[in-house]
Amino acid sequence: MNFFTKNRILVGTVILLAAINLAILGTIGFHFLNEKQAVEGVAQRPNNHRMMTNELNLTPEQEEMFQNLRQEHSQQTREIRKKLSEHYRFMMRELGSPNPDRTLLDSMANEIALLHKSQQQATIDHFLKVREFCSPEQYQQLHRLFKRMMSRDNMQRGERMQRRPRFERRRLNDTKDTQE
Repeated sequence: MNFFTKNRILVGTVILLAAINLAILGTIGFHFLNEKQAVEGVAQRPNNHRMMTNELNLTPEQEEMFQNLRQEHSQQTREIRKKLSEHYRFMMRELGSPNPDRTLLDSMANEIALLHKSQQQATIDHFLKVREFCSPEQYQQLHRLFKRMMSRDNMQRGERMQRRPRFERRRLNDTKDTQE
């Protein structure tokens, strides 16, 4: 083989490897962006305030009351979610310790249950207060809206539950492979 033929083969190989690397990086970037958009889509639901205002046809006074209630509810649940997050982190640290304290973990589970209960009660109180300033027609629309929101949330929860077992199986298989 002469020098120019070897050189062409090397250049061709380098170009091919560069193209493969670019394709891999593009695929990784594409999946990263899709995952990020999916997470943002779950975290940032459509503007429920605007949707409810439009669908219930709230008056400006009702809209102001609704906005105040919404901010109050958001503040309450934000604090509860923060406490829940702290409790979960503490529980995970305890579970990861060499000798987890079962009594402490049980008390954490009870505290988490109480926090979830208070979060649900805050949501119930919020919607009961919203209901108070609705007209009978608006209440009927609110009831239909609740049904739609519940079915959408249950559907999304079901989709997440269906996806989880595949992920868990894959992760368990990966763990088994590394242990062997």
